[in-house]
Amino acid sequence: MLLLTGNYFLLLLVKLGVSGDNVEIEKHCEMGRKLLESGQLAGALSHYHSAVGSISSCNEMVHIKIQYLYLTYYERAAVFLAMGKSKSALSDLTRAIRLKPDDLIARLQMGNIFLKMGNTQKARENFQAVLQRSPDQDEARHQLMRANELEELQEKAHATHHRRDYRTTINVLDWVLVLSPWDPESLELRAECYIHLGNTRKAIQDLTPTAWLRNDNRAAFLKLSTLHYSLGENKKSIAHVRECLKLNQDDKKCLSHFKQVKKLIKQLDSAEEHIKEESYQMAISNYESVMKTEPNVPYYTNKAKERICFCLVKRDPRNINILRDRAEAFILNRDYGEARTLLIATLLRKHVLTLTVIQYVVVSPDEW
Repeated sequence: MLLLTGNYFLLLLVKLGVSGDNVEIEKHCEMGRKLLESGQLAGALSHYHSAVGSISSCNEMVHIKIQYLYLTYYERAAVFLAMGKSKSALSDLTRAIRLKPDDLIARLQMGNIFLKMGNTQKARENFQAVLQRSPDQDEARHQLMRANELEELQEKAHATHHRRDYRTTINVLDWVLVLSPWDPESLELRAECYIHLGNTRKAIQDLTPTAWLRNDNRAAFLKLSTLHYSLGENKKSIAHVRECLKLNQDDKKCLSHFKQVKKLIKQLDSAEEHIKEESYQMAISNYESVMKTEPNVPYYTNKAKERICFCLVKRDPRNINILRDRAEAFILNRDYGEARTLLIATLLRKHVLTLTVIQYVVVSPDEW
């Protein structure tokens, strides 16, 4: 932990001869420490911001103000790290090192952060700087070895990805991300592999943090929006594309996708409202529009066909062909419970199964 103890801080201030007018600074720092220890990070950060502001306006001599700032930046970096704001922590540690260049602990912490971010070059530079001043620093030596190991794994991951060996790439990136969990490039690469293998959920899981690990990451927000859209999760889709537009309201790709999702949501909601009102013909018309609006994503085509069949059944409950087609739509959407119910209803009226259904039962008996 970066944090210095409150007693040490107070002792230092006494030695420096800090005037009573500046006790406010120590109060802010002390409250910052207490709030950090209790997990109240926003409050802790607020007190450290106030401390920095008070230092800038105090009337102490320059060397005392430097000592104040060094300690405050040093401790505020710990709060930023606890909040997961690694870039802000790096910024404060950089300021602390400028004020006290011989601070090896701050350099070691910087190296550790760069390592977790996947920046092996910057990590090595900091670990080597520590070892130049303190050759017996065991942690720096150990972390330097990990930085070299990480670089080798990163190179292997890119090589296997280039060969389109996505499963091996994922296995290698699993180890990479143990060493560098804040590395957006590795997370994006693993997400791409999951997409190639058809595992959309895993891809979303990896891409979600990258939206915040990079500045102005509109590409990640748009990708997340399209992935949720492909799964039929329109509320999540539109939430992510809105984040993209917050960064740039004129982004053409984000704006185009936003309009597409919004139009589709309106058609789907309208169709379901008509079904509630038992206006089945109007609902059918809406779902036909859904298929025209989005003909390329199977989820919406299958959803529309299933709901159209539902409306037709409501209008003609004894139509066996409609029951069968609706059951097949449920199967395509992997809703096996509903499909089973409809097939039983079909069998009660006609003792036959379609070839598609027979094949599915044979291939996936565990689902029934």
